Amino acid sequence: MSLLSLSDIFGMSVTFILYIVMASSLLSLTKKVRARRGALSSVLNFKDIQILMLSSIAVSFALAAVPWLAVKALICISFFLYGVLIWLDALLFVQYRIEINRQSMAWFFTGSKGLAKGIPHLFLLLKQVPWIVFIPLMWAATQGVVLYLQSLPSTSFSSETAFSVSLFAGLMMVAMILLYVWQLMNRPNHQFFTAPSLLLNIVLDDTFAGNEDLVLDPRHQPFVEPKMHNGFTSEITGVCEGANIILITIESLGNYLENEVSEGIQSKLRERFREHTWIGKKHFCLCPNTTVSTNQIYTGAYSNNPYNKLDSLYPGAEPKHLKTLKQRGYTTMFLDSADIELYDYYKLLDRIGFDHVWGTNDMHGNERKADYRLWNMVDAVADAADGGPFFLHIINDQSHMPYETVDNKRFNRHKGKDAKSQYMNAVEEVDYIIDEFLNRLADKVDMSNTLLVFTGDHGESFGEYGYSFHSNSIIYPQMHVPFFLTHPRLTSKEIEHSCHFDLFPTFFDLLGISTDYPHLGTTLADDSRAFAYLFHSATLKGNTPANFGFLFNDELFWVDRLFNQIKRVQDGKCSSITLDEEREYICSLLQRMLKQRAIMQ
Repeated sequence: MSLLSLSDIFGMSVTFILYIVMASSLLSLTKKVRARRGALSSVLNFKDIQILMLSSIAVSFALAAVPWLAVKALICISFFLYGVLIWLDALLFVQYRIEINRQSMAWFFTGSKGLAKGIPHLFLLLKQVPWIVFIPLMWAATQGVVLYLQSLPSTSFSSETAFSVSLFAGLMMVAMILLYVWQLMNRPNHQFFTAPSLLLNIVLDDTFAGNEDLVLDPRHQPFVEPKMHNGFTSEITGVCEGANIILITIESLGNYLENEVSEGIQSKLRERFREHTWIGKKHFCLCPNTTVSTNQIYTGAYSNNPYNKLDSLYPGAEPKHLKTLKQRGYTTMFLDSADIELYDYYKLLDRIGFDHVWGTNDMHGNERKADYRLWNMVDAVADAADGGPFFLHIINDQSHMPYETVDNKRFNRHKGKDAKSQYMNAVEEVDYIIDEFLNRLADKVDMSNTLLVFTGDHGESFGEYGYSFHSNSIIYPQMHVPFFLTHPRLTSKEIEHSCHFDLFPTFFDLLGISTDYPHLGTTLADDSRAFAYLFHSATLKGNTPANFGFLFNDELFWVDRLFNQIKRVQDGKCSSITLDEEREYICSLLQRMLKQRAIMQ
């Protein structure tokens, strides 16, 4: 058999065209699935197309060179299985914020790191977007068509057809080569050319490393190891002694309130913080993910493992903050209109140690929908709070993507059909619901001595730097959240910068409660805190979070492993760092910081 015969070239060309068309189409659909987590664009990039073309050429040549149909079938099956892994990678990324690579596959097959235990949740996405199931089926059909064509005799097609198809395939390759040469000469900055491909991550090593011998800047060195505190008191320690605490963390509430942003969110809750209020000018979550953020608030420690599983890469710390409150006679409550069964969130809440936990399944009745059902829980909260100081954490669900608004006639100020407008309308409805909840609770419980706190569990982004949603990046829209704290005995002040780690140390300081265990964060009564924060995404990549960065005096050093870029953000301007020396320094600094906080393997 001559590998250069016209019939063989025709067979290669048909297979190549079929593969490149179908693979590109199915990969585009798969990327749309993956983009539901917001980390990547939903379109093919140039590196994707290059890899698809090279792999299609290689497989087409192999099929033409092998005379045995059984071996051809094995080649097609192998190509099919790799495509299925890419499809599963998209599902895992959306559901668990992890990628399929050599490391995660090893975890799965050994049953370690908890991956195998999460299989029941894996296919929940198929219920939400049923067409996803057709992607592997279409890819399997493509392999069947290829095998059928390979089984046909060479005389099945005319020489004119063979020549035309082969010419078309050749022109596709030439066009790709010319585009590649143009890219090398012009180095365009468009995302189509700069975004990395994820197609090879399944087989390539994807570890992050830095130069551990590099000497760090003396300004940065003190923050490599996080400074732990056993407790900190201020001049106003105990000023709110015996106060109840109501902590409101509105789901996905970024820094979009009307006072901060023109055409922003109108907030009734904000009106409660006009006097005797501490206002955070720059308040940050440390991880833009509800579960991780909640865990970090209550543990005062970094972790990307909110359940503190012993076999996790991220062992975390025990949550002692709430237990300290309970030792002082506080009744502790967690009220969430979302499904706390999802991803076993209830296990985290149980581990934190709440006396009462209410989720969506506890809020039936009165035909109320969505977050309006929080009103059904006023009596339950009042009964639990009766007779002593209480701590209540309220969080909601409607402002989580896909941003639900129940009363569209009343909450429709933002007229656009884009996601941000829908989000703002949803938040305004949620804000009204929680404000009314507090009014109804005040009718049943004495709240005159209550420390009221209003913030977001994390922020939300809408396309900045190619990111949407949350959990996936450490850009300001996902990290910067509003912060207000009020009590009748406080003197109003502005806080230049703060983070979620500071919440409980502040509560303890104002209540006059001492702690004897190490934790991060200090009281917001102390204005001497350094402006230095390490951020990390919940999205994982290899041995680290996919996004992480160090914010120091308003300058953010940012490693974006999803887009394979290292950046600096300052004064609202984002610039890519291209010098090898700078890249090495930032990677080395952040590697040490991640290791010290046990969020890097």
